Amino acid sequence: MLEFAFKIGSTVAPKRKNPFKPTAGMNPPELIGRDSILDDFSDALENGPGSPDRLARISGMRGVGKTVLLNAMGDIAREHGFHVVDVASNPGFCKRIHAALTRTELASLSITPTILGVSIGSAELSRSPTQLGEAMFNASKHGGLLVTLDEIQDAPLDELRELGNEIQLLIRQGANVAFAFAGLPTSVDEAVGADTLTFLQRAKHIELAKLSDYEVGASLEDTVRRAGKELVHEATPLLTKAAAGYPFMIQLVGYYTWQASERRGSDTIDAQDARRGAEIARANFDTMVIEPALRRLPQKQIEYLVAMARCPEQPAQTGEVSRLMGLSTKDTSSYRKRLIDAAVIEKAGYGRVAFAIPYMREYLVEHTDELIGEA
Repeated sequence: MLEFAFKIGSTVAPKRKNPFKPTAGMNPPELIGRDSILDDFSDALENGPGSPDRLARISGMRGVGKTVLLNAMGDIAREHGFHVVDVASNPGFCKRIHAALTRTELASLSITPTILGVSIGSAELSRSPTQLGEAMFNASKHGGLLVTLDEIQDAPLDELRELGNEIQLLIRQGANVAFAFAGLPTSVDEAVGADTLTFLQRAKHIELAKLSDYEVGASLEDTVRRAGKELVHEATPLLTKAAAGYPFMIQLVGYYTWQASERRGSDTIDAQDARRGAEIARANFDTMVIEPALRRLPQKQIEYLVAMARCPEQPAQTGEVSRLMGLSTKDTSSYRKRLIDAAVIEKAGYGRVAFAIPYMREYLVEHTDELIGEA
């Protein structure tokens, strides 16, 4: 619905709601390049237990849309009448799944304080795998059950094993269940390789990567058009370049570009709007994505990244990175491995590494002194 603004003595364009959603995990107006994945998942729910696409492992760098894809799968499952439980993988997720499936029962129990925390009446806080499995099985009999597990790199192995064992048993019993989990590439690989969780290797592997310039440009134009504005021709390549194939950045650039057009009271988005939107989006991307990623890293890994950024040739040669740090390649190998595991950098051919997060190099060059000092 259009919201009309009035100004004495003049006419301004009707205000339109911004269609872009640059909030972590928030569903964008469309899932670029993910249609076939969702179609396969929908077909698997219709085809019943045993369909291979009911079990999915989703991997990708930060910001490529893993959580958004899990949300979309949950929406599809609900349309098919499934119970859907979405949980993050931080400690206690098995309890949260059980609580979500037995919420009525838990609501009837009293919570009393204790010195060490809380106790729930006479019931224990710890739930056994049998109780979790029973709750999951009951849900599967009443329409079906989808469990999605996000940020698997944060999952305690014992809880992951508990949930995995229950899902494996339900699948063997032909229960109407589906399971999808997502995380950074190395974490997903470690999960499927863990003892007693090897059955997850049979899960469909969905690796989310950067989007092509064509997909980005077409999506921006379509989103803007459907929301009631026109994206002029010269603005599209500017926005496409700024987005760098990164789904979260697409939403960020689109949001601030739309706002720039609205402030002009225009029903078109031009090159000036695109430049302004890209500038604001870049500043926000630094604070929302790059700075939090760097805050999680030890100082030596930050120094490795700064040395990478200083390399004139990109992707950077690992030997050159080590030389700039004043260390041997052997000395820096552990830093490189941990940064790859954290999805901050990625392998880019033999002896080379590249930044996995767009604009990371530019940020490091701009903030070198405050990150590592004059030394």
